[in-house]
Amino acid sequence: MPRLPYGVVTSWPLRFKGDAATYARLWAANAMLVLLTAGLYWPWARVRSQRYLMRHTRVAGHALDYHEPPARLLPRYVLGLSLLLGVCGAWAGGSPTAGMLALSLALAVWPLLVFMSLSHRLAHISWAHRRLAFDADCQSVYRAMWAPLVTGGSVAWLLMAAAIVRRPGSWVAWSVAASLWLLAMPAFVWTWYLFRQRHLRLGPMHLLWKASRAAVSMMFLRMLVWAMLATVFSLGVAAVALAGVLVFKGRLPLTVQSCMLVAAALSICAMVQPYAQARLQNLVWNKSGNRYLRFRSKLSISGFVVMQCRHALLLVLTLGLYWPWAVVATRRMRTQALTVWSRVDADVLKAHWPPHGLPPTGKMAGSPANLP
Repeated sequence: MPRLPYGVVTSWPLRFKGDAATYARLWAANAMLVLLTAGLYWPWARVRSQRYLMRHTRVAGHALDYHEPPARLLPRYVLGLSLLLGVCGAWAGGSPTAGMLALSLALAVWPLLVFMSLSHRLAHISWAHRRLAFDADCQSVYRAMWAPLVTGGSVAWLLMAAAIVRRPGSWVAWSVAASLWLLAMPAFVWTWYLFRQRHLRLGPMHLLWKASRAAVSMMFLRMLVWAMLATVFSLGVAAVALAGVLVFKGRLPLTVQSCMLVAAALSICAMVQPYAQARLQNLVWNKSGNRYLRFRSKLSISGFVVMQCRHALLLVLTLGLYWPWAVVATRRMRTQALTVWSRVDADVLKAHWPPHGLPPTGKMAGSPANLP
């Protein structure tokens, strides 16, 4: 593809123009139909929601779109629901061995679900009537995911063995295995995103991901420090509240204490999960691109965490009815933090990226073989 003159770069900011009230009406209708059909309407509800969010997202003057037929979601929906019910049913039956076998089966099938989700979802997302793609095969997804799944399953089996044996040595062995697995998590994440980003295809172009293992490790270290601070803060607030109640009542029922601990745990999640999301978005997209396109993400870490904590509080106060407003606000903030920096004109890119249904022409530009 012909590029712009040397030193000339155009920017394509992403913009989200969705309206919270409109999405709330759509969400309410979807929720009603899912309840009336005992969950069978879920694929149609998901497609309707995704189409609304995509069609109100614009890049370089063109809106995204979502074309997946709801019926094609049914196999993934049925498979995922069957695995979840199977694992829960095996554990509810009272047999740890059956529960672990069901969990192992679910871990073995998980890469297949990931492959189906990525390949089908991206194949039905379009920009200016041009489809995106995920061009890896199922075996490649298994190779990219086998290490964390196998080692995680082994840690779970060791935990069950330690619970059965009930000896100090077994707990020490499990603690060592779990610690090694957690220490290897940055390497697992780096391997996965390196694989996923390199198999995202934008018409004639493949993407590359140039984040280093050290950058991913530093992200995890920051997340760990933030999680520790959030835990200390939440437990401190819970302890002060508990002490105040004890002063006035003298005694507190066990159920009330449990509820306070659960509230502290939820507040920790409300602070840690958005922090991890924001860090991961900035790291993943700031290192994605090729010699034609680069992505930049400037998502405010503190602003995103504050917004998500506010959403969590409003969801509790409204018994979940605030959900569509939270979705729209989150989508807008995450989308509008992204910008595409391009060394090729949008019309040139469209000319080399045939609309859906037309055969591609020429060798793919920007593929790993053609990159310097």
